[in-house]
Amino acid sequence: MEIINKFLDLEVLLSPTVYEKLKNFDKEKINNLIEKIKEFKKYNDAFILLDEKFLEIFLQKDLNKIINEYKNFDFIFYYTGEKVEGKHEEVKEETEKETEEKIEKGKIEFIKKEEKEQFVKKSEEDVEEKLKQLISKEEKKEDFDAERNKRYEKITKIKESVNSRIKWIAKDIDAIIEIYEDSDVSGKSTCTGTIDDFVKYFKDRFERLKKFIERKAQRKGYPLKDIKKMKGQKDIFVVGIVSDVDTSRNGNLIVRIEDTEDEITLILPKEKIEAGKLPDDILLDEVIGAIGVVSKSGSSIYVDEIIRPALPPKEPKRIDEEIYMAFLSDIHVGSKEFLHKEFEKFIRFLNGDVDNELEEKVVSRLKYICIAGDLVDGVGVYPGQEEDLYEVDIIEQYREIAMYLEQIPEHIHIIISPGNHDAVRPAEPQPKLPDKIAKLFNRDNTYFVGNPCTLNIHGFDTLLYHGRSFDDLVGQIRTASYENPVTIMKELIKRRLLCPTYGGRCPIAPEHKDYLVIDRDIDILHTGHIHINGYGIYRGVVLVNSGTFQEQTDFQKKMGIHPTPARVPILDLSKTGSQYIEWNNGKIEVK
Repeated sequence: MEIINKFLDLEVLLSPTVYEKLKNFDKEKINNLIEKIKEFKKYNDAFILLDEKFLEIFLQKDLNKIINEYKNFDFIFYYTGEKVEGKHEEVKEETEKETEEKIEKGKIEFIKKEEKEQFVKKSEEDVEEKLKQLISKEEKKEDFDAERNKRYEKITKIKESVNSRIKWIAKDIDAIIEIYEDSDVSGKSTCTGTIDDFVKYFKDRFERLKKFIERKAQRKGYPLKDIKKMKGQKDIFVVGIVSDVDTSRNGNLIVRIEDTEDEITLILPKEKIEAGKLPDDILLDEVIGAIGVVSKSGSSIYVDEIIRPALPPKEPKRIDEEIYMAFLSDIHVGSKEFLHKEFEKFIRFLNGDVDNELEEKVVSRLKYICIAGDLVDGVGVYPGQEEDLYEVDIIEQYREIAMYLEQIPEHIHIIISPGNHDAVRPAEPQPKLPDKIAKLFNRDNTYFVGNPCTLNIHGFDTLLYHGRSFDDLVGQIRTASYENPVTIMKELIKRRLLCPTYGGRCPIAPEHKDYLVIDRDIDILHTGHIHINGYGIYRGVVLVNSGTFQEQTDFQKKMGIHPTPARVPILDLSKTGSQYIEWNNGKIEVK
């Protein structure tokens, strides 16, 4: 029955004679036949009865000829005996004649009479069941299409349903957006996963972060190969990429670092860590500097100070003009947990559906929206995801979010970068959404960038990063927690690196340039991914983690993550760092 089941999976039923023939075919010949039928069914998805006639057709004829001749062929009429016209009838009559001759000549002798009757009965039952499934499938598709069209029609009427008399001040303000192309991998990917790619990737990370560390220390680091000659010397400064972290029996932290030529062991005394003079959160693959005393053997350094490439401290940037920027991520259109009503309410707000002067003031001056990934829930992101979707076609998911964004006033400029649920490669850095998807967005003022990407938005160097590395950092750093996203974001600024450790839950593509290094002294870091709103300041960088428009998922329940849905962070660019505004389920709150 294994052969029968293989063909039934393709919605192909075997006649008894064909079944007997196929039993004598080798596996390769059967697989070739299956592949040929599978390709044909892309053009004619009807249920097929594979009798001797059609077996010969699929074995002997070229696939393109079969498609041309039978792509419109009505197989259901053919094998149910309904009267049809034209070549359908000819094939049917020919096959019936052949079958009668075979029965008369006693050529169906490969099974005992009892087994034959059982086989035929089961075949009839299978045909009936498959027909019911086909009819049910068509009915469900019709209902699904009707529901989708109804949903789309409602979305396209959001803007016209808002009767607003707001004076759009932002409409008269010129947008200023510059994409720093050197921060975006889009169109520049070179990696193929070779060892050489990995070597170049980590070398680039090391060399670029080393410059920031040496600038901070105001001195050049010694090459590690020279340290063995400096036995017992004090105030020795080295820079390396962390290759191993361990703890000794007496509680000292043992860190192995390497540069392009050699490696050495750093010993961080327990008492200095407990006193807060040295860190206890050194991660694999981050780049650090160390100052200390070389051991008598020259094989290690007793560390007095660790230097990281953190962004220099500064005052948060502000401008004189009162302009607002909103931050979105993790909308997850297509998910059954997507909050349709709440997202529509937000779109209505952007169109001037307001209740008080504060709301009118904010929306009238809102000029920019940044979206840091996961516009849609995607398809095949995790096993069994189709059960969690109301829309299983990813193109239609993007069509729907594009319709929503098209309802936003034209003077508001939108920047979109992808996340791990979007239709790009899962490994970071991720390129921008492909043209096939981008063309669904009918807005001239929508900008598509990669993840991560740094832009200058109205004078603010703004880094968009979806934040998948958060899943690794929460497990590696004691002070980092999902509940307070700022505790995670600070670690990125401290290390000047968006995903420090290679090989964790966040996949990294070994490009010849590490796009996860934070090159610029940014003003705003915008992340998402964990579905929890968070705000803060670290070393003068405004930190914003936008929430979500998706209800708590089963996975989040298991992980104990409590999302903050339908809450949108908004910054007044004239008051960054001193004030946070939040659109919370339809109401503006100032924090």
